[in-house]
Amino acid sequence: MNRYELEDPHQQKLVNRIYGGLVSKYKIEDLMRLVRENKDCTVYLTLTRDNPMDVEVVVDREGRYSYCCGDVLMIPIPKKFAVLEPDKKYFEMTLKANIFLAIMKADEKELHA
Repeated sequence: MNRYELEDPHQQKLVNRIYGGLVSKYKIEDLMRLVRENKDCTVYLTLTRDNPMDVEVVVDREGRYSYCCGDVLMIPIPKKFAVLEPDKKYFEMTLKANIFLAIMKADEKELHA
């Protein structure tokens, strides 16, 4: 059993709220296109734990941002299934996984690229 399996259901509800806020503002296809168009940059979801439904997307063209998993969340959107092997379902799964990992305060190296 890994450490993430022991967490309470509140964390999963938070992931679902963040994802719900994201897809209420942005279509998955548009996110995939944004990542493809900015494949040389990192694209982040940015939000606060206090207001998880207020999700924004930031394209970091200058390398000014980095992964954060505290009160302010900067979650990188994975590129693999948007750029290298385009697949909407896998893109959604890895995006949700990155949100979950950030909520659980995982190390950046554990996130999907």
